[in-house]
Amino acid sequence: MALASVMGGAFACGGGDSTGPEVRARRTTAVVGDSQSAPTGTVLPIPLSFVVLDAGDVPLVGAAVNWKVVSGSATLSASSTKTDVNGTARTTVTLGNTIGPVVVRGTVGTVAPVTFNLSAVDPCSYAAPYTIGSTVNAALTTGDCHVTITGVGSFYYDYYDFTVGSQQGVTATMTSTAFDTYLELFGGPDTAHFDLVGANNDISGTNTNSLVQAIVAPGTYELGANSNRTDATGSYTLTSVVRPQTISGCQVLWVTRGIAVSDSVTTTDCATDFQGNAGYGDAVGIFLRTGSVIKISEHSTVMNAQLKLYRGDSLTAPPVAINDDSAAGTTDAFINYTVPNTNTFVIFIGSSVPTQTGAYTLSISSSTTAAASKARPEPLRFPPMPSHWPLPVARRN
Repeated sequence: MALASVMGGAFACGGGDSTGPEVRARRTTAVVGDSQSAPTGTVLPIPLSFVVLDAGDVPLVGAAVNWKVVSGSATLSASSTKTDVNGTARTTVTLGNTIGPVVVRGTVGTVAPVTFNLSAVDPCSYAAPYTIGSTVNAALTTGDCHVTITGVGSFYYDYYDFTVGSQQGVTATMTSTAFDTYLELFGGPDTAHFDLVGANNDISGTNTNSLVQAIVAPGTYELGANSNRTDATGSYTLTSVVRPQTISGCQVLWVTRGIAVSDSVTTTDCATDFQGNAGYGDAVGIFLRTGSVIKISEHSTVMNAQLKLYRGDSLTAPPVAINDDSAAGTTDAFINYTVPNTNTFVIFIGSSVPTQTGAYTLSISSSTTAAASKARPEPLRFPPMPSHWPLPVARRN
């Protein structure tokens, strides 16, 4: 009743604004921030806002806007704000720890309220959109996805999704001064085979930041930013760049099915295979699941091509598959291998003649006879990884 009386008096006096500009509000426009979804406990990336206009569609400055969480779990940076010089009112939403819909309303004068329908989702089912080449400054918190890895421990994760339209080289780096970082790359050439691509704990023995390098086929991919220590939290920075599609210097490089790389074996590459046998070569890591079939070919017109496939957790043991000449009359190499147990594997690309170097093309078939893997596999935990092969690549679980 008091409000009606004040408003009635204001209009009777020719629309005076003794009670504030909001009494002259006639409509709202330019609504921003509706339909957002984010993990529980996080701040929505886009503040809620709208513009308040008077009867002449002129933005109102200094109009009081009241904000309220109507349903769901959330808090607001301010429950009452005033429109700025552009007539815009805004507030920031922090989602609570309850999964489900959240409704926030903004009201000004007698204008119909502006309703924002939001959603708080399970942090383990959410991935922030990401673009290769961008930088993210974020933090692992106790509100992030909490993943328990069998026999190892539990870790907080932030996930970032990106797509690759054509075969691409990618380098992703995670740095932190607060904890020992651990970075994983998931994905594949299609959503039916979304799997681990590669991972890294330490860039070197003296650098606890993480670096993942990969050549990937077209598809959907996901970076999993986490820690090497159980339940570690703190700020971190995630960056990435497009890298050349080359295999060089015996660096740790991961690949997916469905890629083809033209490169050269040189004297600056790996000087021996993983058993210490002399012979220059390149090496790439690939993750393979039980029952899948991996088909690898190496073609060269200047070398007697030879392929060796090693289990990642026993690199110094004899290769599980080796091929020199794929058929009589050809010096190309070909491996067709059915994976007996889920593991990381390392492909050594070289020549049967230890002193030979030269150009080659490596191709890995995209086909597999294995059943599709689940959308987000249980992560693996590797021991500390240097930046060059050889290294122990053991399963985390």
